Amino acid sequence: MRYRVFAKVGLLMSVAVALASLAQEDTHTPDQVTGNYPAVNLFRGSTDILGKPFEYPDCAPEVHAVIITLAPGQIGQEHQHLTPLFGYILSGEIAVDYQHGDGVTNVYKAGDAMMEAMDVMHHGYNPGSEPAQLLAVYMQCADQNGSN
Repeated sequence: MRYRVFAKVGLLMSVAVALASLAQEDTHTPDQVTGNYPAVNLFRGSTDILGKPFEYPDCAPEVHAVIITLAPGQIGQEHQHLTPLFGYILSGEIAVDYQHGDGVTNVYKAGDAMMEAMDVMHHGYNPGSEPAQLLAVYMQCADQNGSN
């Protein structure tokens, strides 16, 4: 079961890399992927943005990829992720306040890639004067019904 989850996540990450590369000037390091295709490395790691190792729940996997747009000054609702989420900033700037320890704020700019924190309450907002776009790839359980 876990192998299927990893295989599907790997396929989705390849799609995310391709989409993000089209939308962003190539500022990342060259890489090679299965099939010996030339690629651009956006992210490789096994921990989330707060340094916690991420895990896949034992469930039927479902992948949901969206582009989120935040208007200047827009503030998102506080939430947490129960499954891994890969994010890539396509344009603009997004700040995220995490309720972790004494509280942490990270600011992400166009071209930044990350695995979002799991099981930590947080919310994002656009501190800039231009719209910000985030490619969000939710690696969720099929029975989550939109709860990412």
